[in-house]
Amino acid sequence: MKNAMLCGCLCLGMAVSVARVQGAAADDHLLWNMIVSKYVDGDGRVAYRQLQTDDMPVLSKYLASLGEARIEGLPEKEQLAFWINAYNAVIVAGVLDGYSAESALKRYRFFKSYSRVIDGAARTPDDVEHGIIRPRFHDPRTHFALVCASTSCPKLRQEAYVGSRLDAQLDDQARRFLDDPSRNRIDPVSGTVTLSQIFKWFSDDFTRGGTLADVLAPYLTAEQVRLLQTKKPTYLDYDWTMNAQPGQRPDQGG
Repeated sequence: MKNAMLCGCLCLGMAVSVARVQGAAADDHLLWNMIVSKYVDGDGRVAYRQLQTDDMPVLSKYLASLGEARIEGLPEKEQLAFWINAYNAVIVAGVLDGYSAESALKRYRFFKSYSRVIDGAARTPDDVEHGIIRPRFHDPRTHFALVCASTSCPKLRQEAYVGSRLDAQLDDQARRFLDDPSRNRIDPVSGTVTLSQIFKWFSDDFTRGGTLADVLAPYLTAEQVRLLQTKKPTYLDYDWTMNAQPGQRPDQGG
């Protein structure tokens, strides 16, 4: 009888623990969804100053929830959605704390030194991207979702990533990124392929399961795939200018 009661208590405790983890993740999605839906425009640019003035308590609550969350045991898609949201939120918080990626030295300080507590430990943006997301999940589509506060980055999404729709969201991000001529140009008419530096920097991530054309085929036309298979790409210069809406840099007026 005692063993049965003990087992029941342990099982109940485990159930409560899992519920708390899942609830924390759900709350994180809701808070971040509110922020990005309100302060990110259709071009992925952020109203940093307005966010800083009007809704810092919401962002602070979200960041606190990242630190308190324990996501071990969640389904893989839920975990990946959590880490993508966490990365993007830490970047936004860093910009509001005075960091930017607009020079090599500033990038080093931002990505390698700025940290927030996430899942119980202090983590930098590089810790999240290169220490967790890339080696643990092996999904090249995450490069279309992680936004380092720069103009040439993918557009920050106007909604939070969620496990139940993560594949559709990442596929949509891929299509948007590849269809944007300011970031990529795969043009069968001119016979040229000009890609984002992201494909050069992370080439191993995009060719682990085949060729780059294989990985990108679901998001391109047949003509673009054939061109990508035969034409050596060149790469666009990367614009590290902050992805702020006009007049919305946190360090300037107007």
